[in-house]
Amino acid sequence: MKRILLLPVLFLLLSACNKKEVVAPNFNVAIAQGKTTFKVGEQIDFTFSGNSNYITFYSGETGRMYEFRDRITAGARTDIGVPIQNMTTQLLTYPYSYTEEGTYKVTFVVSNTSVYGSVSDVKEIVLSITP
Repeated sequence: MKRILLLPVLFLLLSACNKKEVVAPNFNVAIAQGKTTFKVGEQIDFTFSGNSNYITFYSGETGRMYEFRDRITAGARTDIGVPIQNMTTQLLTYPYSYTEEGTYKVTFVVSNTSVYGSVSDVKEIVLSITP
């Protein structure tokens, strides 16, 4: 009798250990206006296609640069991104406008995450903002 009960428990344990892979995000970002030079205050419409669980936006402005995301000063992170999509929302466009002229490296970090892990990808666009 004990052997009969032991078999289903063993089967459940072995099937629970079956590791699944996280699917890499299939993601693309484009600018709806089809250009990379904008005026200060002009709205830029980023459009998204593909699938991802999470999207984080780094505008390239001071305090929002992707390349400094791991820098810590006085116990606090200095550059952080803005989470614009999570697993419960679907975002097709994201509007943004700059208040100062300059050249900005816009970065979108996308990831698919599950209990089995996380797979991320980074997309970058360089924008010129003129007066």
